[in-house]
Amino acid sequence: MNPLSSIPPFLQGIGALVIFAEGVFLVAWYARQAEHARPDAAPVVAGFLSLWFAAALLLGDSAHFPLPSESLRQPLSGLVALVPFAAALLWAFRSSAGRAINSATAPAALIAVQFYRVAGVFFLFPHLAYGTLPGGFAWPAGVGDTITGLAAPFVALALLRQCRGSVTLAVAWNLFGILDLIVAPATATYFRVPILAMYPLSLVPLFVGPPLGILTHVLSLRNLAVNRNVPYANIEKCKHLSS
Repeated sequence: MNPLSSIPPFLQGIGALVIFAEGVFLVAWYARQAEHARPDAAPVVAGFLSLWFAAALLLGDSAHFPLPSESLRQPLSGLVALVPFAAALLWAFRSSAGRAINSATAPAALIAVQFYRVAGVFFLFPHLAYGTLPGGFAWPAGVGDTITGLAAPFVALALLRQCRGSVTLAVAWNLFGILDLIVAPATATYFRVPILAMYPLSLVPLFVGPPLGILTHVLSLRNLAVNRNVPYANIEKCKHLSS
């Protein structure tokens, strides 16, 4: 595999660590009035994501990190993808600190952060172009991710400017993004894409792809629900979006 092909997954993974940790730090800092919102949430989130990323790296690189039995790699990979995802959801929905931080987050922030999904075009070039991925997987996964990422700043800006209908747009965008992240692994399974189990593309199914992407969409939907009473009717500001 071309060494340059490792750049997008690495950038996505490292970028996610930095953006999410810094975002939680800022929210916790400015939302101390929220009950149980702790300023030490940022290092906790950063450590959690770092451990998740490290586990994805170790399990994904079978050449440098062999297991006692390679038959263990697939079930362990499933655990790495699903257990942190489930733990993060439980923290956000069941923990008072998690709920407070999610509620205090600016709705636009949880939308804009998924701009990193534009890296989905990476499935189309070089992998589709050089035949390392089948078109049945690369086209829906690459185009869906790219559309989601490109639309993220515009949806976030509509929320930020409190445009009429922006909440409905944000919900629809989140649902589209989730659907894209369900279709991608489904087509990968149907077309039997073994390359996704190879390093560095293994970082996508284990960390930066469906696990982190769907998690962020769900957190955004919860955030939009708890902030649904905020008025969105600044028509003058929204005219700039269509000009």
